[in-house]
Amino acid sequence: MASRTALASARRRFAALTSLFLLIFLVQATQPAPAAAATITANDLLAGLTVQAEVSVGYDRSLFPHWIDADGDSCDSREEILISESTSAPVLGTACKVISGNWNSWYDGASWTNPSDVDIDHVVALKEAWDSGASAWTTAKRTRYANDLDYAWSLDAVTDNVNASKSDRDPAEWLPPLTTVRCDYAIHWTAVKYRWSLSINTAEKTALTNLFAGTCGERSISVPPAGS
Repeated sequence: MASRTALASARRRFAALTSLFLLIFLVQATQPAPAAAATITANDLLAGLTVQAEVSVGYDRSLFPHWIDADGDSCDSREEILISESTSAPVLGTACKVISGNWNSWYDGASWTNPSDVDIDHVVALKEAWDSGASAWTTAKRTRYANDLDYAWSLDAVTDNVNASKSDRDPAEWLPPLTTVRCDYAIHWTAVKYRWSLSINTAEKTALTNLFAGTCGERSISVPPAGS
């Protein structure tokens, strides 16, 4: 009797497990596959930007509070970029101060180990953003723009004097000295403007259109998430 009871109990457990596995299989089979990330070509990204004259009145760098410690980890935005873009483990001092590391400046192909030789470039400069629509933003939104760690193409560690030569100029006025990266630079510039709904002027549009001629403009990228 005991053996028959044990056998019946085992059969019930087996049936229950079989039903559970079948249920899991059916649930997984009916779930839709994860949606692929939306993509867009560089040409279409450019076509999505508003073309209008810049308004160059009232800009001051202090209107864009920058290099803040947004997440409270003692590392401000500059240090966060230096840490994330160093190709080796950076050496940190007190209060998250980066002492050394290895940085490759993609604008000019130079490499650096001393952070004093490296600037953190706003791909679309703060003044350019102001002239292209950010003057209408709240200070909070300008702060998020100036410290945009959420989008990889917003901020770059580059050679300091190359960044100084760029200043606040757009692609109609300045391009990276390393000619092989100019297509990438134009795409990054356009993507940042698209992300933050910033306008472009006619000279900028012409320069970007020329840079996108041929295969550059046909390149497909993930649609930039909207900044807010």
